[in-house]
Amino acid sequence: MLRLASMIALLIPAWAAAEAPKPIAVTLQWSIALDAAGVIASIEPIDSKLHPQLTERIEPSIKSWHFTPGKIDGKPEPTQTTLTVHVDLEPLADGNYGVHLRKAGTGPRYEHLSAPEYPEAAKAIRRSAAVLLDVVYDADGHIVEAKPIEGGEPKSRGDFDRAAVAAVKHWTFTPESIAGHGVPGKARVPICFAATPSQRGQCRWNSPDTHASLDADQPLALGSVVHLETDIAGRMP
Repeated sequence: MLRLASMIALLIPAWAAAEAPKPIAVTLQWSIALDAAGVIASIEPIDSKLHPQLTERIEPSIKSWHFTPGKIDGKPEPTQTTLTVHVDLEPLADGNYGVHLRKAGTGPRYEHLSAPEYPEAAKAIRRSAAVLLDVVYDADGHIVEAKPIEGGEPKSRGDFDRAAVAAVKHWTFTPESIAGHGVPGKARVPICFAATPSQRGQCRWNSPDTHASLDADQPLALGSVVHLETDIAGRMP
């Protein structure tokens, strides 16, 4: 468990501290290197300053997880990937927070982002939209294709889709790598257009083929070369 006093300043804005405690969703990322047997050879937080206590709490558990590394010609090889872990902090009666692992996945991560241009006509009437894109990136992480798909709520229209595609084409990923060579791949990217902060909270995305919900600001890898074999849902590190 984590003390509320030590975590509250890190995880929620000051104005929320006076309200009744609510579950807090946190997303953490690590860059991990696997050997050919799928054992973690190195692990490095993407942003160790963001939630240092939570990162230190979860990392030992991650080191016990089982992975399948990437392969070349059917042979397992040392592999580099990004591990994204979604955590729920549940308030307890004694003022602590219980830590529950919700889900985790491997794949690429964002390296460089640029904000989409808000369509002028939509801005004038304060219209919002949730755009979902399928993107293809090359071995260096550059976007080579981006197309909108169904799955976002509020539903997007042509102007939002065009603005999202135009922005994403300038984004870059940190791709996975096998034996030191970057691997091209595909990812599903959620983008929220919101005229106000409250509208941003209304954006929702569901993957149309798996019906799994997507988290804002995080890509969903389509066909990661690394597979997490450990079922971590609901675990308490």
